[in-house]
Amino acid sequence: MTEAQKVPDVRKTVTVDVPADRAFAIFAERPLEWFPERHVFVEDRVSLTIEPFVGGRYYEVGADGTDIAWGTVVEWNPSKRIVLTWRVGPHWQPIFDDEKASFIEVDFEPAGPGRTTVALTHSGLHRHGEIAPQIHAALDGPSPGDTLARYEQVVARVSAAAKAVPVTLVNRFQLTGTAEEFEQVFAATSAFFASQPGFIEHTLHRRLGDPASYVNIARWADNASLRAAVAQPEFQPHSAALRALAVSSPELFEARLRVTAADAG
Repeated sequence: MTEAQKVPDVRKTVTVDVPADRAFAIFAERPLEWFPERHVFVEDRVSLTIEPFVGGRYYEVGADGTDIAWGTVVEWNPSKRIVLTWRVGPHWQPIFDDEKASFIEVDFEPAGPGRTTVALTHSGLHRHGEIAPQIHAALDGPSPGDTLARYEQVVARVSAAAKAVPVTLVNRFQLTGTAEEFEQVFAATSAFFASQPGFIEHTLHRRLGDPASYVNIARWADNASLRAAVAQPEFQPHSAALRALAVSSPELFEARLRVTAADAG
């Protein structure tokens, strides 16, 4: 047995607060979010996809349309296990032969109600030949490692979004400036908010018979997103411009009942 063939596996684990089927789905469907940014074969990576079947590719696509496969799917067992080949060659450049690729084994084990231990193992490193010891040295280290640490963050973010309660901001404005100026400033403010995570929509209303009285109804995915938006330094000039033209009275609400025209049928 050669020295390269003696290269041991590298195994790392993390425990996440979602059931195994959800942990598997986030790993399989969101690789662009957890895959380390420095591990890239193309320029300006815009997507990374794991095809959900044995023999499928997992590949990345660059901004210029170039796509390069990191490997192929060897095992696909939803909620339990994924095995992929890992086509890394000298100088961390891609190779195009699975016979010279090692394996990434990902196992999902229930760890109590609503929890899953995810184990990621780099196995068969000897298949990289002379560079196997160097690859092992680069991968070796304490859990969870960069990949699983990023994955854990994605799981937490996705879980938080799923639990988020949408909120509605009702903000009454009594003008001290002109309606034309106010509507222009408000449009610019709305454009800022529209670029923020969690924003859904703004609807500005003017009171019939009172052109100096307005109400804005804004919908946000959750209160945290709204708070994060108004905390941005870029919001402060918008806020100052609105205060110069109107007195506002903002209040937050959560939906308790929703009825549509379709419900009447």
